Amino acid sequence: MKRGFAILGAGRLGRTLGRLLALRNYPPGGLSCRTLRSARQASAFIGGGTPTTSNTQAATRAQLVLIATPDREIVPVARQLARARLAWTGRIVAHTSGALSSAALAPLKSRGASVASIHPLASVAAPRPDLEFRGTPFALEGDPKAVRVLRGMILDIGGLPVTIPRQAKALYHLIACILSNDLVAFLACGFESARGLGLGPRQAARLYLPLIRGTVENVAGLGPVKALTGPVSRGDIATLRLHTEALRTLPADVRRLHRILALRSASLALRARTITPELAARTARLLGALP
Repeated sequence: MKRGFAILGAGRLGRTLGRLLALRNYPPGGLSCRTLRSARQASAFIGGGTPTTSNTQAATRAQLVLIATPDREIVPVARQLARARLAWTGRIVAHTSGALSSAALAPLKSRGASVASIHPLASVAAPRPDLEFRGTPFALEGDPKAVRVLRGMILDIGGLPVTIPRQAKALYHLIACILSNDLVAFLACGFESARGLGLGPRQAARLYLPLIRGTVENVAGLGPVKALTGPVSRGDIATLRLHTEALRTLPADVRRLHRILALRSASLALRARTITPELAARTARLLGALP
């Protein structure tokens, strides 16, 4: 029999998880939000569950409690629940923070709960009825019992559980931010640089997105070393000289960013053996001359 669940902080991620669990026959229980209106909206979206503004009331009967609040609220919520007159032995409590580990739930562990953290490696900008986590990796760590139960839950909703060390949770999340959030900022730099072509950011996106998508597909299929193309990868110094002149028209932070990444590209090209160490050194000297 599947465990009944409660969601504390039924916002974008909480509602999405709740709906997917309900669709897989996990019984929804308490759903807590800051306002009763939001909790009722969460219940309607999930297709069941009891709306409330009380975390303790939401968690009262649930065998699986998911804390999907903002990170700064997880420890206070854990302390609040641990002080409540509830039996925690045998229950599973997990939070959905990407950066915090299951150690944030220590107050509940001391009361007998099995604790864990579970984080989908996905961007949930808004709860959508059609959103699925099929094939989405979920970082998972915590007590063995909690990990075992949550692994089954992740598989039930189509996700891919990936167990990581508890002490590496912050590093895991930093890497996710580099590859997602920093990528967005990087793409924005590129689109804004297209003003020199007489294009606005949206026009630039339409122009360059097919290239971006193709690059991501190549990395997925071939790996970064074999996916690298362009003048650095082939040691085309003449083209790189043209680029350095164009770079002088761009802001200093964009120049610095390009220099760092081009040097990284040269390292990849060396690994791929598409350039010689001499060409890599010439590339570094050329980039080093940029103001």
